[in-house]
Amino acid sequence: MVNLYCGIADVAGSPFPVGIDEGLSVGHLKEAIKDKNSATITCDAKDLKLFLAKKDGRWLTEADVMKGVSTIGLEELGAGAPLNLVGLSEKQVKALTSDKT
Repeated sequence: MVNLYCGIADVAGSPFPVGIDEGLSVGHLKEAIKDKNSATITCDAKDLKLFLAKKDGRWLTEADVMKGVSTIGLEELGAGAPLNLVGLSEKQVKALTSDKT
């Protein structure tokens, strides 16, 4: 299980957590994000576009998300890709926490 903090591109505000098994696909993550934010996200889960929140090899911070983030320069994630193969395994995400200490 990995806890991911998601934000909506071009919308300033607080990131929200989504817990998901890292062996599942980006498509499953889309469904989890939609379920968690059904009042905010009005499109179908399949129509969401997800991006890896890294620029120049560095994870974006909560402060970045609070200001609003553009998708320019971010890698779009394909729906069929396993999370652990697109940089979202528990080990890869924990690197963010380690970088802060």
